[in-house]
Amino acid sequence: MARPQQRYRGFRQRHWGSWVSEIRHSILKTRIWQGTFESAEDAARAYDEAARLMCGTRARTNFPYNPNASQSSSSKLLSATLIAKLHRCYMASLQMTRPSSLPEAPRIIASPNNAVKGIGADAMLLPKKREQEEQETGGNLDFKKVKVECSQQFKPLEEDHIAQ
Repeated sequence: MARPQQRYRGFRQRHWGSWVSEIRHSILKTRIWQGTFESAEDAARAYDEAARLMCGTRARTNFPYNPNASQSSSSKLLSATLIAKLHRCYMASLQMTRPSSLPEAPRIIASPNNAVKGIGADAMLLPKKREQEEQETGGNLDFKKVKVECSQQFKPLEEDHIAQ
């Protein structure tokens, strides 16, 4: 017998009647649990809020987004910790999808003592990552060559971990 078609996306009903919501991120190969809810609509709204936080404006949601509506009803469905986690996923996916023309190319940073003309001393901030630095002298200016290595933060889901 076929399963009944769900009216909303991003949740399922437990056999004892409660509703649970989770969201999967296709690029990061991870899923995040939103929690257990009393109604299908609450679970769907929690999914929508998480989808907007995780995927931005391109998120596929259950309900149309109304920026003029009060945020208090939807924001009470997700905890502050969960909102922060979803935001981190969004930022990580932006970094992964950002096109990089030269992945091995070192970044050049001007130090405050010898700022390059047209570039402020605080204009070039690097994210906190593992770095290999080399000092190099070029003419009257000192530059640092920095190679940035990215390590993947998320483990890919295995087929046996994915609920069908």
